[in-house]
Amino acid sequence: RARSNNTLKFPKIDAMDAETLVMTSELLAAASGSCLNAEQKALIPNSLAILKNEHGFSKVYYWGKLQGLNGDYLIAQGLGESVGEKDTALNAGGEPTIAEFFESLKTIPKKSFRLGPDGVSWALLPAVTEEVQAKVKEWEEAIRSKGRVFTPLAGDPAFKYEFATKTGPPAAEGGEPSDEPKELLEDLRLAWMVSEIDAACSVVPAGALVLSSSQSVMLNPYYRGLSLSAGLKLDSYLHLRKPTVLPSLPISDRALLQKSTQFLDPVSLDVPKGSWSLKHDPANNLLVLRSLLFPGYVHFSTVGSPVYGSAYHGTGARNYDLPFML
Repeated sequence: RARSNNTLKFPKIDAMDAETLVMTSELLAAASGSCLNAEQKALIPNSLAILKNEHGFSKVYYWGKLQGLNGDYLIAQGLGESVGEKDTALNAGGEPTIAEFFESLKTIPKKSFRLGPDGVSWALLPAVTEEVQAKVKEWEEAIRSKGRVFTPLAGDPAFKYEFATKTGPPAAEGGEPSDEPKELLEDLRLAWMVSEIDAACSVVPAGALVLSSSQSVMLNPYYRGLSLSAGLKLDSYLHLRKPTVLPSLPISDRALLQKSTQFLDPVSLDVPKGSWSLKHDPANNLLVLRSLLFPGYVHFSTVGSPVYGSAYHGTGARNYDLPFML
């Protein structure tokens, strides 16, 4: 049986996009205490609409804010294939088996942008390649060797972090390692932080997205929101990323999944257990999900309503103490 190529597309998603940002930002403020100021509420919706039209994304929405010492970064994210990027047709020989289905799933198309100093234009963040990941890891190891776990962002994308790595002949040869000076551009580190937080935290409520017969991810037109009982279960929240946990389940367990709705990892399978806080806010009729791994990420869903959204507001620091706090 031929393997299908499951391209994930997003015709529409109810989130903190240009059309609903003003309303959902108020709900986010009620859920988290973080909010946009009046100027940002006035400028960002129009700038998101321009960004969407310029790149031809299926959806563009406000992702959040990363705080720096000398300035903050407002981040937007585009979902779906942008102009000039072709997605592969499906139906290459019939419906795939469960095993083939997860093996052939592609990464959910996303591109991240930071707001420029003019408050209107958006600059594309660099792609997080293996080379970028390796350089960030080298820098992190260098600062840990000096006793620092986290260094705040400077707030300037052109800022360069200077560090050194040990290099030289192997110890067995009797040589002395020397310091090799290196630099890490803040724009690369910013892109890495957004990618890391997004992979760990980006969440949608179960049922809001479905996999169509053509294997494209789309808004469920019949989604009416989570009930209170369902919304208080972690199984009701799914990672908006390529699934990494479901494909590793035994084939017998995967065979029980409904491929049209159960194709994304639920946060209930996250490790360590207890890395999410889920509460009901009766005063605002909201279900509020908070990440304890990256404090500052908040997802909200309105009970019995298709309105939901999420954002990250913080320094980008990971809570490395979380396993010891549970």
